[in-house]
Order: sequence, then C-alpha cells, then structure tokens
Amino acid sequence: MGTRCENCDRDDDDLVSVHRLYVVPEDWDTAGSVTKVDQAERWCFSCRSLYPHELAGRG
Repeated sequence: MGTRCENCDRDDDDLVSVHRLYVVPEDWDTAGSVTKVDQAERWCFSCRSLYPHELAGRG
C-alpha cells in the first residue's frame, strides 16, 4: 500500500503528516526566523530525519 512522500517522491509505507518549516539562522545584524507552512504534507522517515518540520496536529 505504498504511497509517495510529498517531499522526495519516494514510495514508502511509513508516511507521517507534517508542516514544513523554513528556518533562517540568526546573523550578527539579522534576527533568525522560522516560518511554518500551513498546509500539511506526508513525509517519509528519511525526510523527517533530514529537514525541519513540525508534526501536523501539534502546537
């Protein structure tokens, strides 16, 4: 029953709904920021291990 990861397009059975996070690190003259994408995506374990995200349905 494999479906595809919406981040890497890998065929995987272990998909979880997440919100993508865009992270801009702090610099000496600029504050850091984190932007959360409202739309949830289904990601595989590999993408969840590598990329910033927040589990859908959580704070």
